[in-house]
Amino acid sequence: MKILYIKSQDKRVEKVNKLIENNFPNLLTEKDPELILVSGGDGAMLHAIQSLSHLNVPFLGHAMGTFNFLMNDIKTEELGETIKKIQQDKILFNEINTAKIKVQVYSQELNKTKDIGSAVNEVVIGSSIMGYHSFLVNSKDKVFTNFEIKGSGLCISTDLGSTGYNFNLGGDILPLGSELWSFSGIVCDKYLRDILQIGELEIECSCKNSPPTIFLDGIDKKVILKKGDKVILKKDGEITLYFLDKEAFLSKRIEIISRYRRG
Repeated sequence: MKILYIKSQDKRVEKVNKLIENNFPNLLTEKDPELILVSGGDGAMLHAIQSLSHLNVPFLGHAMGTFNFLMNDIKTEELGETIKKIQQDKILFNEINTAKIKVQVYSQELNKTKDIGSAVNEVVIGSSIMGYHSFLVNSKDKVFTNFEIKGSGLCISTDLGSTGYNFNLGGDILPLGSELWSFSGIVCDKYLRDILQIGELEIECSCKNSPPTIFLDGIDKKVILKKGDKVILKKDGEITLYFLDKEAFLSKRIEIISRYRRG
């Protein structure tokens, strides 16, 4: 199996970078990868997915971060041997598939629609916890029809991302592979905690003085929305994450879900 390694600037990953440079330099220049290896934390994985999901190959994470929800617990001193086994197709991976959210913005001023990117965890529309914006929400299935909401922002998460920022907002944790989105409000004037079938969602910016922006998996896309602009969300294919121990990953989700039950 051909591997592409994503070199990180994180100081915690320096030892791994040197390991790859000294023993597997071809992983840094692989042009036709069958697997993308990411060392670091969940942020590093999300950045790699943002940049390379168009290659349509699985991602494998090596845990060097803090929470490491999306990563595999592989000892650094054992990573070289693990890479050799992967190259020789001697490892049988467990995989998790999740649907990406494609994000487009329609500019009323330009009368044009532009692709902004895709999110594997969540899309957040807002600016800051102290921001105050107004939106009109419509969905293709008519669950929302000119639904007006005001507040700090909105969060739309995938099944995979529902345990992250969405969970902290009080949103529901979704079953993996459920083809659902969790839709939560951020300090809003109306109660908003909905579960939607993946489809098409249109969110119009109706505020004049407090322009929001768009965050994809926590990354600010620097898209300043003007009044009348519309954010269009659609399903955009799938991402595959590889795990050496799928049960360890699933147990983390169960641990998060169990927080609801604690008194």
